[in-house]
This record gives sequence, C-alpha cells and structure tokens, in this order.
Amino acid sequence: MQIPFIGDIEDDSITNQEKIPAGHAAARFQRGYHFLLLNPMQLFSGVLQSQDTAQLTEKEFRTYLLHLTSRGNLAPSTINQYNSAIRFLYEVTLEKDINHKRVPHAKEPVRRPEVLTPQELEAFFKEVARPKQFAFFLNLYGSGLRISEMAALRVDDIDARRMLLHVRCGKGRKERFAPLTQSGLEAFRYYWKMYRPTNANDYIFPDSSKTRTQNPRSFDAMFKKIAKDADICKKASPHTLRHSFSTHTLQSGTDLMTLKEMLGHSSLSSTTIYLHLSLVDRSNTRSPEELSAQFWAEYRERNFIHG
Repeated sequence: MQIPFIGDIEDDSITNQEKIPAGHAAARFQRGYHFLLLNPMQLFSGVLQSQDTAQLTEKEFRTYLLHLTSRGNLAPSTINQYNSAIRFLYEVTLEKDINHKRVPHAKEPVRRPEVLTPQELEAFFKEVARPKQFAFFLNLYGSGLRISEMAALRVDDIDARRMLLHVRCGKGRKERFAPLTQSGLEAFRYYWKMYRPTNANDYIFPDSSKTRTQNPRSFDAMFKKIAKDADICKKASPHTLRHSFSTHTLQSGTDLMTLKEMLGHSSLSSTTIYLHLSLVDRSNTRSPEELSAQFWAEYRERNFIHG
C-alpha cells in the first residue's frame, strides 16, 4: 500500500452537537461546561440568596463579582471564567443586555512562557528511548504544534513533498499548515516502520484499540517522566516545546508575522509574548529545524540507525 509520507510498504495489515468537538476534546468541553456554568450558578445563587434567575439584574452580577474578588483565594483567570459563564447566562439564556464596562474582566498578570534552552532540550531528547515518543516530541518541538493537534494527525496530513503538516483541528477549529522538518519526517518514518500502527482511520498515533487517537494525557505523563529523568527543573509540559519552538524561531531570525501564521494565532498580540526572551537572550541563534536535526542525529547514533 502507498503511504504518502513513507512510500510503498509491503504489508497485508495495512488495508447544540455541531459546536461540540469530537473525541477527547468533547470530554474536555463537557467538563468545562459544567465548571463554567453549573458551578458558578450554584455559587451565584448561594451568594445572592435567590433561586429566581429570571429576576437577576446587572446589580446582582456586580455584587457576585465583588464577592469573588473579596474572597482573596481566586486567581484573576478563575474570576474571569466565572464572569464569562454568568455573562452567557444573562445575554444568551435570559436575553438581557449587560454593560461590559460595569462588569469588566479582571486584569491578569503577564506571565512569560517557560522556554527550554537548547542544552535542556538536548538533555530531554537524550532520555527519549522509544521511536514513538521520539517522533511525537521531536515534531511537537520542530513544528510548534499543540499536543492535541499532534495527537490528531492522520497519515495524509503529512505532506512530504512540500514539507508541511496539515493541522485540521486547530484551536477554534481552524485549519492551517505548519512546517515539517526533515529530521521530523525521518523520525515519523522510523516510528512507522518499527511499529506499523495501522488503523482504519489512518491516525499516526492511535490508541491500543486502533479506533481513536492516543489520549494526549498519556503523552503529557510521558513528557513529565522524561523531563524528570533529564533533570529539568523548570515547570515544563509538552506545551513548553511549543513555547521553545516559538522563541527559537524568533531568535533564528524569522519575523513575527510568519511565526503568527505558523502557530495559528488569530491575533498578533498572542505571538508577541515570545518577543521578550528572544530579544533579551542572544545565546541561541539556531532554529528549531537545526536543533531538531542535531537531536535526531544523536538519537540515530545511540540506536545504531542507518540509512
């Protein structure tokens, strides 16, 4: 059978709901819905001593937000989640107008994303032994994808001719193309030939049932174990590889607008968070493609991979 990003392989084994995401994303959506709407409303009713939501006014909304702020144990991001849930109740369910200036979102502190240095990345990838994990994390870094985007990739999403990854389930259900490194492609090929993870849906990373993608949480657990073995002290997660890709891409000379498109950001302001470190830290000028090539070469040497 012809596998687009590998070539010929002789193996007989290779043969409102519309707004809710599918698969693992659906479960996250449902959990988020219960947290953001049902839990805030229970607290809302308790604070205001009123069960008749139809009679709620903007004044009660403001009273509730002041109560959350006065508790002193909630982060601004949490208060904003509650704010959005109650706004949904007012504007969509009760069809009441809200003056957003009188019930503003709390200001959140600007946090710089955690970024791994080339030396930390090298230490991390030296601890990755299995071809599947190496292909997943090397491409997560080399292409700057989110963990859910990488887990959802299918065979025909790898365009080996143009060296692109077709991201079909990006944030906000947006499609985009992300860069594919040569080393990332070779790592994909090696993993596929070693594991032959064939499945009816052509997922690159299927779960054991071969009917769904592997749960991103399992890759998260793998990452944290590997990072611990590599003595990485930073609070890192698979998403840290995306932050590292973004910072190293800017450090190597790529412009901000190009990076914005690579990452699939809707707003340039989301991309500018990577400017600070890339301007202040001049210790690295190598791109994710160059660094990925180094990590892949070292992996091949350790595992005696030839050809």
